Amino acid sequence: MPTLNPEVPPTASTESKPKVVVGFVCERSIPIQEMIDQQKALHDDPSVKIVILPCSGMVKPSQMELALAQGADATFVCGCAMGDCHYRTGNIMIKERIEGERNPKLRKSTDRTKVGMFFFTMKDKRPFLEALAKFKSLAIKS
Repeated sequence: MPTLNPEVPPTASTESKPKVVVGFVCERSIPIQEMIDQQKALHDDPSVKIVILPCSGMVKPSQMELALAQGADATFVCGCAMGDCHYRTGNIMIKERIEGERNPKLRKSTDRTKVGMFFFTMKDKRPFLEALAKFKSLAIKS
């Protein structure tokens, strides 16, 4: 019977784990419902998992930090275009939180290169996907 090498954990693998990005998206920003599958993954990039919220202002930086702590390689929030928030200032609030100008803020220890924010309209599906691809390429280094 073979013996296990105690120096190598049983979960050790030469394969790299799949990259995962968690996005918090305002339901009124981009046409997100038509962009995701039943598992809430983007059709154009299944490594991106989406949490849909009524407003980006509902997102707390701690939720984004939790996504990173639980294994996400990057996280982002997408809100309505500036000046076009259905709830008036939700997009401004999350922008200020991520930039550290409003409480609650991101912790100082949070890697800011792994936290993104976007602000788009329902007409901006393609620009959103382009901005997301650029963010991923910078945030996730293989």
